[in-house]
Amino acid sequence: MTKYVADGTVIARGDDASPQVFATIPQVTRVGTVGQSRGLIDTTDLSSSAREYKKAIKDGQEIAMSIHYDPDDTVHAGLRADNDAETARNFRVTLTDSPAQTISFAALVTNWTVTNIEIDNVLTLEVTLKPTGDLTFA
Repeated sequence: MTKYVADGTVIARGDDASPQVFATIPQVTRVGTVGQSRGLIDTTDLSSSAREYKKAIKDGQEIAMSIHYDPDDTVHAGLRADNDAETARNFRVTLTDSPAQTISFAALVTNWTVTNIEIDNVLTLEVTLKPTGDLTFA
């Protein structure tokens, strides 16, 4: 079974233009879990002999990212603007497999925090994305 390393994975932010243009988010050091989960709906009734369930609607998992923060970078500033504006933006993750698999989704920026403000450290931007709608795998 082939194994792929994460090095070279790219996450990009769409510009909402037509046609859409994606700008790579620079200096990303970590992209957390990208995926969907489903809850369960309890459909048990009084005649059931055991609990019965149906799958609930899909829910995109929150995606946490760590980035070496550059206050002068327009994409980093754009993520802050997305958080302030409370509007969904299109994102695309490109994995390093061959051919490269992409995961595209619209998401809200729900967290934008600068951390590691201390001696002998690199400023880190922590960003959380919450997908809204379905994830597209291509």
